[in-house]
Amino acid sequence: MLTKYLTFILYDSISNSIFISQVLKPILNLLQEDVNLEVYLISFEKTRPSNKTLQELIPAHNRLHFILCRRLPFISKFTLNFAVFQLNELFRFIDYQNIIARGPLAGWIAQKTLNNISRYKDTSNINLKIQARGLNAEEYRFSYQNITENFFIKRFRKNIYRQLHKIELEAYRKNTGLNFLKTIEAVSPALKEYLITNFNASRSKLYLAKNDIPQSINEKQILLWRQEVRNNLNIKLDQPVYCYSGSYKPWQCIPEIIEYFFEQYNKNKKCFLLILSHDKKDLENLLILQKIPTHSYVIIDANYNDLYKYMAASDVGLLFRDKDIINWVSRPTKMLEYEAVGLKIIHNQTINWLENQS
Repeated sequence: MLTKYLTFILYDSISNSIFISQVLKPILNLLQEDVNLEVYLISFEKTRPSNKTLQELIPAHNRLHFILCRRLPFISKFTLNFAVFQLNELFRFIDYQNIIARGPLAGWIAQKTLNNISRYKDTSNINLKIQARGLNAEEYRFSYQNITENFFIKRFRKNIYRQLHKIELEAYRKNTGLNFLKTIEAVSPALKEYLITNFNASRSKLYLAKNDIPQSINEKQILLWRQEVRNNLNIKLDQPVYCYSGSYKPWQCIPEIIEYFFEQYNKNKKCFLLILSHDKKDLENLLILQKIPTHSYVIIDANYNDLYKYMAASDVGLLFRDKDIINWVSRPTKMLEYEAVGLKIIHNQTINWLENQS
């Protein structure tokens, strides 16, 4: 059998919290399904990860080849040209017939590189898939919209927003003059429609993502984990357990989540809050401030490999978000993880995917 090659381009770093679940695991699944497949994983990083970090994140695999490239601080499309130059050099030595680019920045870089190559080489057999995982410009705007800053910094941020918006437009819009096949993979129906309406994406070349959705856990395994974790944490089997898994970030709406749990606790003193987070100190301070009884919650700094195990001990997953377009079109990773262990999800009607399920 002939060897097949896949080139995966990453521009949002292997240190991103979703790298393992949304990037690495789907790649490893593809390698397991097809023994004739080899993958080049190209990651553009601002700083070189330590050897320890690389060993922890990138598993040794004879058909997975990790390539590290330099990423410049983003100011405009011009700063992406350095990535285009590096990718153009790499493509002289590796196979790039099938390319997956995660996000509009990686997609723009791949598209411009292929446009450059097509001037002197036939690229009609090249397939480029751009994974649309959110709205970069709107996410940037959301990150800074409530911060008080001086006039010059605000002008600078508006320029960055406009530049990101232009890149998304160029990455996602339908192009009639391309010398290669470009498709787009969106994470939700709402995002798919947004890309068509706002970025003139081609409906016929736009698909919903499926390969990065976690598989449902076996019910017997869930029951075993449920009993084990509840025994270890001294949680009785008849106690309703609410789970929050995530970080302590403003857009995670932690105060609203704690307020909701406190309402449930006042209705039923058996209710218990299981928090899975690395931000233990910040969450503890907030829980104390909200006067949540210490016997009614526990905070666990769990490794990714243990997340499902702890979630399985719960009955409900809590997922609150601010009312904003970035959340409306999203497909939160935590939602997928909650669903994988069969949790009922309580949310605040800010995510289209969950609204449709309701």
